[in-house]
Amino acid sequence: MFPDGAVQQYAANLIAENIYSQVDTDGHRYQLMDCIADHRTDGRALKGEDGWTISKNGKKTRKMTTLGWYFLIKWKDSTESWVPLKELKESHPIEVAEYAEANNLMSEPAIIWWAPFTLKKRNKVIAAVNSRSKKRSHKYGVEVPRSVREAYELDKINGNTLWRDAIAKEMKNVMIAFEILEEGKQVAPDRKFIECFMIFDVKMCMTRKARFCANGAKTPELSTSVYSGVVSRETVRIAFTYAALNGLDIMAADIQIAYLQAPISEKYWTICGPEFGTEYAGKKALIVR
Repeated sequence: MFPDGAVQQYAANLIAENIYSQVDTDGHRYQLMDCIADHRTDGRALKGEDGWTISKNGKKTRKMTTLGWYFLIKWKDSTESWVPLKELKESHPIEVAEYAEANNLMSEPAIIWWAPFTLKKRNKVIAAVNSRSKKRSHKYGVEVPRSVREAYELDKINGNTLWRDAIAKEMKNVMIAFEILEEGKQVAPDRKFIECFMIFDVKMCMTRKARFCANGAKTPELSTSVYSGVVSRETVRIAFTYAALNGLDIMAADIQIAYLQAPISEKYWTICGPEFGTEYAGKKALIVR
């Protein structure tokens, strides 16, 4: 109900779209940036040699200023606004630096004194994360194996078959993707070898999970797109809000091995490991799905 007594019904999506644009107790409004669309300068922006300060002994140092620069920001709530570089550099330094590099602004006095170092630092962080080896031995107090043989050994030690059952369940689902070759049969020369392995995890309910994977990092990069999108958190929030406003029940479902329903165009083969069982272990297998 509005102050004048009028009653109107808001659409659920309008309410959901503003979830991320709330005002806190101090009156500050928070928005998520979508992208940087444009830039402009006013008469105060420095140019060329104006970006240097020369000391009495002739030493040149750069002026650390962002004066006169503005960027057009598109926000997640579909609004746009011009934001001073002074503010944007503090809140979204990487996005601004990437935009400056893509639009040949790196030599500008307001950009050059900080953006190159921001991108260099970003690259160092990414390289450090990519090179870091993830070594986790336990989860929820349960020892997690690093190989199929280790999983079988843990079952012997623990006196159960939890890891063996998880492996068997996964292999039952993925066997449709392989064509096992008979002993002595050669693989066609146009097929490429790809390493496969099993990874393990423990769910919050203590269920053991095994997943058979192919090492795509060792295969040539494909020229076609292999991106597989997932639903965004914003979409889920909108759905929950819509359900709450309309009194709807929320249900979740999962489709097992949905990605194994179609033949693949690439030609790969692998060698069966112990997870394939004693009947197939060591044999060559064509990947057909």
